[in-house]
Amino acid sequence: MALFSNGIPRWLVLMVALAACCAIPPGLLAHGPNLCIWRGLFHLSACPACGSTRALAAFFHGQFTLALAFNRNVVITAPGLIILLALDILLVAKRFLRQPKSGFLFSR
Repeated sequence: MALFSNGIPRWLVLMVALAACCAIPPGLLAHGPNLCIWRGLFHLSACPACGSTRALAAFFHGQFTLALAFNRNVVITAPGLIILLALDILLVAKRFLRQPKSGFLFSR
């Protein structure tokens, strides 16, 4: 399992990101400022990732048509994030189950 900077596990970052997408209403994000770095640097009208955060928030609130209106990449991104998180959690569970039981009850 990949570790991010400072040793933060990927599953934890994904959990926080998905929790934020589930907690923040898409309407709140739609009225916020546009923070796209690519639009600012290259003066583009829109980049392929523009609207992804709003699309993910709408997707995880069950507003699928609104999610597609924000960014059509959500069809790949949302299931991909869910699958990646599930695989990381399975990996952590396997490692946890493989660890030898330690403690005063099991030691001699």
